[in-house]
Amino acid sequence: MGDHSGTHVDAPLHFDERPEAKGIDEVPLENFFTEAVCLDLSHKKLKSDISISDLEVAERAAGIDIKPKDTVLLHMDFYRRTQGTDAYITDFPGLTKKSATSLGEKGITMFGVEAVSPGRPGRNNFEVHHVCRDMGFTHMEGLVNLDKLVGLGRFRFIGFPLKIRGGSGSPICAVAWVE
Repeated sequence: MGDHSGTHVDAPLHFDERPEAKGIDEVPLENFFTEAVCLDLSHKKLKSDISISDLEVAERAAGIDIKPKDTVLLHMDFYRRTQGTDAYITDFPGLTKKSATSLGEKGITMFGVEAVSPGRPGRNNFEVHHVCRDMGFTHMEGLVNLDKLVGLGRFRFIGFPLKIRGGSGSPICAVAWVE
């Protein structure tokens, strides 16, 4: 089993080549037990970019404010639309450098997507990973069932990683604890 298979979280070591970059075993456990929100971006077309405006509209529609230390889950209805097809690997909507930066400016702990990567293939994906590096947060990939969290407001996110020494990521069992 690879450390980037299925539902997983990227450690800073995955996108930061500096010697002091943390492996998954060095990331504080409290980063994986946080307050969370889910934004509805299900209207986004496949292969499209998620803009700052898209995030702001979704945040207002959810009736919540993204707070520092939150985990932000992005429901794109991607899994339902593409699972079991070749499109699952390439056709996802994704963040851009600017939209990832806007999340980082809110002081989030991490964000999560249904897709295999947080940004569209190519330059956007590379830049989104570097925003995570430069702003000190990370992301999860391969989430499912985010549609069940849309409209619920704030909840608790739990997604503890395996303690893989020097790991650049880890599979997680992602759980939403809804009161």
